[in-house]
Amino acid sequence: MSTEILNRTSDYIEENTPDISNKKESRKKVNIEVLKKRVFEEKRREKFQNRVLIGMFCFSIAILGYIIV
Repeated sequence: MSTEILNRTSDYIEENTPDISNKKESRKKVNIEVLKKRVFEEKRREKFQNRVLIGMFCFSIAILGYIIV
């Protein structure tokens, strides 16, 4: 087996390995308060949608009861 093939393979591997230091530089800081606010707003919106759905259901039952009676 020729050592030239092995040397070329190792050169190829070294060229294609990602540089770890670049990944550290590209990280962005995230504010936890912003994330908490997003989760709070999403839960609030979800609760509102559920309340509207239940209200419409009760209202439709009341209208059906009024029409039938």
